[in-house]
Amino acid sequence: MRYQTSSADLKNENKKAVKAAGDASYREAFLAESSEHILRLAAKISGRILTKSDDEWSIALMATSEALDHYDEEKGDFWSYAAVVIKSRLFNLYRSNKRSEGEISVSPSVFEGEVEEDDPELSMKLELQDRMVSEDTAENSSLKEEILALTEELEEFHISFFDLAECSPRSQKTKQGCAEVIASFFLPPPLVELMRERGFLPAKELKERSGQTVKFLDKFRKYLITSALILDGDYPGLSEYVACMKPGK
Repeated sequence: MRYQTSSADLKNENKKAVKAAGDASYREAFLAESSEHILRLAAKISGRILTKSDDEWSIALMATSEALDHYDEEKGDFWSYAAVVIKSRLFNLYRSNKRSEGEISVSPSVFEGEVEEDDPELSMKLELQDRMVSEDTAENSSLKEEILALTEELEEFHISFFDLAECSPRSQKTKQGCAEVIASFFLPPPLVELMRERGFLPAKELKERSGQTVKFLDKFRKYLITSALILDGDYPGLSEYVACMKPGK
């Protein structure tokens, strides 16, 4: 289920939630219909890609059912309320599971702030999730391996893989600017190895090559580093997400 956010759709979901709260058979159908959306919410809150084999999935499903029991239509939209309940239950999971500190990267939204269901900065994260939860294909397995390998490489720059989604350019102008900077990475002599040696963005060299300001380079630093590493490395699956940044395009 791909959740829509128009006023009519929100009201329809609210009505469904109210009905599901008082009808056991309808509740089961509602939860089944909403399963993909629940998984996406859990992934967004946890800050990592999830499947239905993860603990977060079962906890998020139970939290949604719990939200149905306490939902008041007069106080707001159901999914906004459900997101808060899911976040609370996942927080309890991570707080009680000491091992999680070394095993998973938890989104700051678990611990503070509100869950924005329409946050555009998570589009790439959720697109990757959609590809990987549908089927455990060889292609998806390869993509997971790429993500793990890139995550290790990004640790040298103190960057999380999903910073790419959070720091990506939005406007056509900034996209074009980033494309020019990334293309300049690969002009002779290429700068990616120099960046790896230094452990930070070669801003001085990129400024001279691309003509972009230091302020621009600093603003999109994480995106530029991640994109350059993807295009320079053995990441055929991930390179699709920055294909427009490839030199010559």
